[in-house]
Amino acid sequence: MPPELPIDGMNKHTLHLAGATLLALSVAACGGDNDEQVPAVPTLAGFASLPADTYVDGPTSGQFITGGDLTNATANYGYTLPFVNKQPMQGFSAFATAFAGSCWYVMQDNGFGAKATSPDALLHVYAVKPDWASGKVQAANFTTCDTLAGFNADSYIRLRDPDRKLSYAIVADGVNYPGTSVSPAGRTIPVDPLIKSGKLLTGGDLDVESFVIDASGNLWFGDEFGPFLVKTDRTGKVLQKEVPLPNTFKLGTNPLVQSPSNPTLGTAAANLPNSGGFESMTINPAGTRIYTMLEQAMTTDTDPQRRILNVFDIVANTYLPNAYAYKVGTGTYVNAAGATMKEVFTVNDMTAINDHEFLVIEKDRGAGDARTGNYKASGADRVAARVKKVYKIDLNKVDSDGYLVKEEVADLMNLADPKGLGGAATINGVFTFPMESVEAVRIVDRHTIMIVNDSNYPGGTGGRSTTRPDNAEFILVRLPVGLNL
Repeated sequence: MPPELPIDGMNKHTLHLAGATLLALSVAACGGDNDEQVPAVPTLAGFASLPADTYVDGPTSGQFITGGDLTNATANYGYTLPFVNKQPMQGFSAFATAFAGSCWYVMQDNGFGAKATSPDALLHVYAVKPDWASGKVQAANFTTCDTLAGFNADSYIRLRDPDRKLSYAIVADGVNYPGTSVSPAGRTIPVDPLIKSGKLLTGGDLDVESFVIDASGNLWFGDEFGPFLVKTDRTGKVLQKEVPLPNTFKLGTNPLVQSPSNPTLGTAAANLPNSGGFESMTINPAGTRIYTMLEQAMTTDTDPQRRILNVFDIVANTYLPNAYAYKVGTGTYVNAAGATMKEVFTVNDMTAINDHEFLVIEKDRGAGDARTGNYKASGADRVAARVKKVYKIDLNKVDSDGYLVKEEVADLMNLADPKGLGGAATINGVFTFPMESVEAVRIVDRHTIMIVNDSNYPGGTGGRSTTRPDNAEFILVRLPVGLNL
């Protein structure tokens, strides 16, 4: 049986975890959770990273990567594709507390950026232990959380659908991967036997960007192709048909929210951009309600800054009729042609503080720290990072325009680092987290949150280097004002 109420952050956001290892890690890094050690400003309290070039054994992958990702991976970063008989761990898009309670589960991104480029990318959830003392991220046994020498089959689960609960065809159903390969060029490639025999799910089936664990110990994944909710058991086996998202705000005529990549779209009109689905998802402390937020505005919405937050009742297996509106910020930047471009920011993760308060990550498209001299603050197609922030919202606080009120909790581009924990990323006592994709936040204790990035491996824009993709960086941020857990 699972421990009582495992959820996506901490069990009831307390530190009553088996082994108390997570508590020991946070205490060692932060000095405990008492008023004497609360900083005056948000402060870096721990740093650990996993090398970008970390792999596990598996089917050959990266055969369908195209476009800018292919150019970056091969011409700029020097990779030779495909990755023969292995799967890159990539960056991470979600956290959860492990069943054994003394390590973390991290979910990798869907694959290589799009449905067509990712049919050979398996969907993994890994068990990890950030070691704040050494600055390294260790592999852990998925079931026991025991430390492992490296990442192997004991350290992860793979999503699969052996009972074929999903209502649409998956890559494993076919003889060949869809489309023709790019690396090597122009080939029709048979689906790997391991994928076929195990009905393993790939980035051609789901674009999983978030996940939580419910009160019964089942896993729920937030997908962007649908967008869908997908329920699995603790081994990654799909348990039921995917759950579509109703058009709660009734924006347009389609009764559902559907992207162009939705495999069940049929003749309906898509009303959500690709990669606009459940980047953000969390669960209440009781593990009975899931909260999803769209990454992008619906195409039928007159306000491009509105992001819709829906509530899913796990017991009833249905969305509630009420929904909420979150308003993202906007900014401008000067591109390589010298034109001033408007940008609408995105939301990339959320986590529950209690039954009505949540933390939300909001960010721009920028990557890199302009202070290093390697990234342009203006005059580039992708300028240096400017906005990577954590806000607090309260479902009971709505402004006069109907939007949830936002309160800034931490500016990830301006974290105090008096101890120099961030190494070269800390300049003049200030640490920045200038990653293109900051996609996961979870609560460690009332004064501490943990954040990790997605590297968009192997072709993503590097926030630390212009010649290689980012490592997966895990950071602890100590907050001056405690959260109401």
